Amino acid sequence: MVFTTPVFLFLFLPFTLGMYFLMQKRFRNAFLFLMSSAFYFFGEQKMLFLMYSVILLNYCTALLFSNIDNKINNSLIIKERGFLIKKIALIICVAICIGLLWYFKYWHFSIDIFNKTAALLGINYQLSQVDKILLPLGISFYTFHVLSYTFDVYMGKMKADKNILHFFTYVLMFPQLVAGPIVRYIDIQKQFEHRIITINGFSNGIRRFCFGFAKKVLIANTVAKAADKIFALPPEQIDFATAWLGAICYTLQIYFDFSGYSDMAIGLAALFGFKYKENFNYPYISKTVGEFWHRWHISLSTWLRDYVYINLGGNRSGKLKYYFNILFVFLCSGLWHGANMTFVLWGIWYGIFIIIESLFLKDFLQNKKLLSHFYALLVIIFGWVMFRADSINYAVHYWMQMFKINMLNLELTQEFLQNDVILAIIFGIIFSIDWRTPYKKLVCRSKTHLRFLVFKTAGYICAFLLFILSVMSVMSNTYNPFIYFRF
Repeated sequence: MVFTTPVFLFLFLPFTLGMYFLMQKRFRNAFLFLMSSAFYFFGEQKMLFLMYSVILLNYCTALLFSNIDNKINNSLIIKERGFLIKKIALIICVAICIGLLWYFKYWHFSIDIFNKTAALLGINYQLSQVDKILLPLGISFYTFHVLSYTFDVYMGKMKADKNILHFFTYVLMFPQLVAGPIVRYIDIQKQFEHRIITINGFSNGIRRFCFGFAKKVLIANTVAKAADKIFALPPEQIDFATAWLGAICYTLQIYFDFSGYSDMAIGLAALFGFKYKENFNYPYISKTVGEFWHRWHISLSTWLRDYVYINLGGNRSGKLKYYFNILFVFLCSGLWHGANMTFVLWGIWYGIFIIIESLFLKDFLQNKKLLSHFYALLVIIFGWVMFRADSINYAVHYWMQMFKINMLNLELTQEFLQNDVILAIIFGIIFSIDWRTPYKKLVCRSKTHLRFLVFKTAGYICAFLLFILSVMSVMSNTYNPFIYFRF
């Protein structure tokens, strides 16, 4: 089930909210668990048991960690033996979770890489592919959800929660189940026991959902019409202007698609009294690649930082190890997004530029705001071309067309530059900029309470109008799923 479909907007969500507020508080978590299970079952009937099994495995593993810690504290078990048991249990748990993720998402990719490598080395041995493997919906996200909890309990950052309903509901929560953000249990555990829903919080949640809905439907889906058609062409048929148009459209599409989903997820969670951390912070205003990754998909980048990069040694083990750690983390980031060499090289692409920045480029770009912003945007746009391309060969040839300034076919470019696409590009650029500071200054100048209410009311009216426009667009256009549903 997708947030932008009429079934969700006018059946599932109103029913869930209505029943949620009608029932007693002690039953609300159980109701959320049931409705979230139904939400997942609606889109993925065959793999619900798999997700339950992964959740249960991590729940039991965390309980084992806490039990061993209690025995160590009470001198019922030797400290070294307890740590060994915990380490073995962690390895088994992680191996099963990552193994399942690898099988469902990367099996065909791995076999293909093995066979191509064997052929290059002249080895006359090929592994046979199995039949098509169904990719479970949201497996990349819920795997990282449960592992973050298991890691936190193992490292002593939190105690295992014995309430199995709370833990299952945390993973299954429909706002973030399918496409994130990656929420950590340590951040919202207390909210399952006690949360307050205020009128202000509820109304802000509705507004956030409406803005996210509009970002997806009115901007992302519109620029996608041009991006999809351009990237469907052979690269040699794409001229300089059209190549840049396609790259810019996809750059806007993926940001407003994914940040729109994150806004909707954060808004939906607020309707039920939960507070999720931000997942995007205007990444396209970044002045370095490093800054971009502090602003883009924050929940994934911080997950990889806390559970992979730091445990590899971070920047504490010498420069060569630091460079290796950076490349490995971004390799993981690329692989997490999909089983294709384009994703792998996309991750390495960013890792290389972050290393270059740490060597000299960041110092060189300091105090050169315009140049640094231009540099960061170029790296980001070229990176998205690799991300969007079906193959490395296509991406490289597409890049080449972006440099052939003498090759122009304005008739081809105008074919994709329809009025709605032009408007979406303009609004996409405008809303890629952080206007929060000037807006707050404007509101603060409203010395009277009446003026403040006028600004606040205008925001809600704007959200309502955007919702109506988005619904009209959804009803009149074909289905266009969120990009990150694939991951």
